[in-house]
Amino acid sequence: MKKTKPDPFAASVPDPKLFRAPLDFIAAEHERQLLACDRLKQHAEDIVEGRGAPNAAAVLGFLMKDLPLHTADEEKSLFPLLRKRCRPEDNIEQALDQLHSEHALDGDVAEFIVSDLAVIAKGAALPNPTHLAINLRNFAELHRRHVAWENATVLPLAHRRLTEADSIGLGRAMADRRGLNYPERGGKK
Repeated sequence: MKKTKPDPFAASVPDPKLFRAPLDFIAAEHERQLLACDRLKQHAEDIVEGRGAPNAAAVLGFLMKDLPLHTADEEKSLFPLLRKRCRPEDNIEQALDQLHSEHALDGDVAEFIVSDLAVIAKGAALPNPTHLAINLRNFAELHRRHVAWENATVLPLAHRRLTEADSIGLGRAMADRRGLNYPERGGKK
């Protein structure tokens, strides 16, 4: 029996308990994003081969809600903590500046995709579906490299440098960003 991969575009509300281990949550989101990249590349192939466009509503939710939340987790919460805690030999400034630039590029490419998907979501045909296919491929390739770099460098460094208080603060900020209550230890809310 073939095991199916979870749908990376499925809307879900994370279990608030996950925010007690915010770096693990970020890593899990990275895995989901890698699955999304695979799916976006498949959608690009489907478009080129004339097999239709992606489920626009699902991909729109991912690009307009989930991905910006994740980026905000990193830009507004994780990266400032790393700047505060890392040592000079970690050379974190250049890495974080590069990641910030990549987040901006991801956002720019995602805007092109979103504008095409909005047309599809309204039931209309795209005048040039190949344009969407190219942008889907580009986004998937750029984002896959971006996630790989974060997984290989940023998350291990964060595990080494962040304090327990930093992790709690990070988890609280991430839960709050999603409108969720951070789960206190011992069952308190």
